[in-house]
Amino acid sequence: MVKLMDNLEKRLKNDASLIKAEVSAEMQERIRASLQSTQPVSPDPKKPESRGMSLWLTSSLTGLAAAALIIVLVNWNTSIETNGETDSMPSVPSLSEQIPFPLSAETVEWTAPLEEELRNLQSDLEKARKNVERDLRESF
Repeated sequence: MVKLMDNLEKRLKNDASLIKAEVSAEMQERIRASLQSTQPVSPDPKKPESRGMSLWLTSSLTGLAAAALIIVLVNWNTSIETNGETDSMPSVPSLSEQIPFPLSAETVEWTAPLEEELRNLQSDLEKARKNVERDLRESF
């Protein structure tokens, strides 16, 4: 693997040495003027100290009040009493009482097609890996 990378590096260096690029005098002048016209970044003036503690206290109290309100609203309608007795939900009949015919079910074998598909994918992956290795050997 190291040998392949060394060969690639040599080829890239050879290709780069063949490229002839020149910067015109006008472009060099524009770059020089642009660099000379820049100024160093000055620090920002001091900002007034933040009121972090009061903001923290305000947000904490607001969150506490919201949590208390939610607890009260959730518990408000949980049990409604009428004449000293708590209303209850009506019962739901069982499913077996509603269906007039008998139900029967058989188990289905789902794993065989999936296992076959997995074997096919593994063989395809192995073929692709061998093709890539062959192409790399031929390229370098």
